[in-house]
Amino acid sequence: MKTSLNLLYAGVQFLRLILSACIVVYTYLFFNDIDDMLTSNLRFALISLPVFIFWVFAFSALNNIVPVIKRCLNQDFFAPENASSIRFLAYILIIYAIGSPILNFVFKVIELGKFELSLALDIEHAFVSHFALGLILLILAQIINRGRTLEIDQKFTI
Repeated sequence: MKTSLNLLYAGVQFLRLILSACIVVYTYLFFNDIDDMLTSNLRFALISLPVFIFWVFAFSALNNIVPVIKRCLNQDFFAPENASSIRFLAYILIIYAIGSPILNFVFKVIELGKFELSLALDIEHAFVSHFALGLILLILAQIINRGRTLEIDQKFTI
């Protein structure tokens, strides 16, 4: 168990490093070339801005998962902070599941230059999986809360 948690911790740290680099590079390029971007590449800026926002959400979600992994390494599985961190990750996944198809629709409309009803009805499989995973994580957060209650009751039972 500790080996898999240590590998998960290393993977999350690596993803945090990659995302922070992407966020910093995008921010630097955006603010250094803002005049050029506004005059010539406004379309690119509008399209890439939601991606940047998702990067920031993913980075903040990873920042909330790191303490959960550390607490699990210390055998504190039912800490109340674990439930709130997992609940936050669930909300991020649900927002991503809903926001991603909307952004894809908007990008396709911008690319084609017209609205087509078939584009609005095109739902990806990723929507279902991300939304379902978010709901599962919400249930897991409730299980952790219940486990914490049972753990406290066990401590006070003779």
